[in-house]
Amino acid sequence: MVVIDSLCPEKRSAFESVSLSPRTVCRRIEMSDSVNDSLKTCCSNFDAFSLALDESTDMKDTAQLAIFINGVTAALQVYEEFLHLVPLHSTTTGQDIFIAVLQCVKQHSLDLSRLVCVTTDGAPAMTGKKKGAASLLVHHCEAAGHTQPIHKVHCIIHQESLCSKSANLTDVMPVVVKVVILSRSLNHRQFQELTDEVNAHYGDLLYFCEVRWLSHGAMLSRVCDLQQEIATFLRQKNLPIADHFSYPQWLARLALLTDITMHLNYLNVKLQGKNILVTDMYSHITAFEVKLHLWEAQLAAGQFMHFPRIAACAPNDVDLNTCVGVVTSLREEFPSRFTGVGPLALGFKLFTSPFDFTVDEAPAPLQMELVELQCNDELKAKYRTASPLSSSSLLTNFQITLSM
Repeated sequence: MVVIDSLCPEKRSAFESVSLSPRTVCRRIEMSDSVNDSLKTCCSNFDAFSLALDESTDMKDTAQLAIFINGVTAALQVYEEFLHLVPLHSTTTGQDIFIAVLQCVKQHSLDLSRLVCVTTDGAPAMTGKKKGAASLLVHHCEAAGHTQPIHKVHCIIHQESLCSKSANLTDVMPVVVKVVILSRSLNHRQFQELTDEVNAHYGDLLYFCEVRWLSHGAMLSRVCDLQQEIATFLRQKNLPIADHFSYPQWLARLALLTDITMHLNYLNVKLQGKNILVTDMYSHITAFEVKLHLWEAQLAAGQFMHFPRIAACAPNDVDLNTCVGVVTSLREEFPSRFTGVGPLALGFKLFTSPFDFTVDEAPAPLQMELVELQCNDELKAKYRTASPLSSSSLLTNFQITLSM
């Protein structure tokens, strides 16, 4: 406490409230061991599991590999847990990540014969066909005699973010970012005073971060709302960038980018959250692709009902060719990005709609059971009113009954 009194005496009471007695430290260690043992027990009951790998750099420039596990038991109880955080102090090659994953697998006593999927971010060290961590893990399983198919999937949320980059208008986004940077320098206080003087709806601009995808839409929306105040502020500073806010055509492109980005943000939010099934994520992506086709046709006809900021612009300021071009580039980008998930679509349909699935398209080992299932009226009635996971539990019980 002597050091605290010298460095930050105002925090003395906060430090005094931290209990560091031997008994307290011992209990914390016991709690940590108990959580770890519970996680190992849970993992040992998995009939199948998948791993998600994400590597990023912290504030101290140390690479951190986050490993998540999603597993299902024989009773179709689904568990989604954070498995381990591994610091990578030297290089971050595919081999380094692969070794770290293997150590984590051994530490938690995971049976790789039950691994069915590896989801990664888009870094080459993860997705490389020969030396990527996912490929090395699959080759390791094959060498160990595990014959189950293992799917390698690029994270759907990452892919959606990469798709959104194709919608960035090259003459709009750099200007907006520069405006935000200017408002965050020595001019920050002056800009806040200006917004207070004119009673602006918002008193400041939002930060922009390339890594935080959802900040794009919020930042663009705030710039649109404060465009008059921003223009006044930039003119007071005699900055040439202020001229952009005098061009109605540029403001219309800003409105277009804002509307498109907000649609992408809405999709991104629906893809996030715990216990979100991949079938739900795939249906959201598929629905968005259909929406892109609809928007493309509507924009070509000059209909802006789904683009409120463009609708607020003067008709002569809106370039329909630019609007259609942005949506078209997105529409073409989405199918090319989700090629890894596309081959699984048939399995998704069988999982979500087994009663409507064509028997001929089902895998041969499941066809006889599928026929029995589709002819069971009692089970069909229960299935219609149940959630996907509870419905799958019903199907599991039905399968057990058939095998008896």
